[in-house]
Amino acid sequence: MLTMPRCCRPRRALSNLIALVVLLQLVLVVASCQTPDQGRFGQLRKGMQDWEVLTLLGNPSSKTPAVTGKDGKVVSPASWNYGDNLSTLASGTMFKDQPPPENVWSVFFGTDGRVSGWRTPNWEE
Repeated sequence: MLTMPRCCRPRRALSNLIALVVLLQLVLVVASCQTPDQGRFGQLRKGMQDWEVLTLLGNPSSKTPAVTGKDGKVVSPASWNYGDNLSTLASGTMFKDQPPPENVWSVFFGTDGRVSGWRTPNWEE
């Protein structure tokens, strides 16, 4: 009967631990990538406060800050995004000054912090 030398056992345990941590992180990311119920998304109204959006849609999968130009005017409004996938989350992390991708559900907020509009996903691109 072959057995693993004692010197290699800690490496195997460490490999198993790393695999478990990676798996748990993946589960958390997948759980946060849920799309909102279309019926609830249709209940959005301009002027809603952030807490009303939270009550209606739940926590967003990501948030995009407002982007202002050199003149101080808002180029892209702040948004809460729903239905992100690993690609859109990575892009949002790398390029924080870009508007949200078109393949996620987005709720846009004005400078007063109230809903100014929303966009449903464009999955054709």
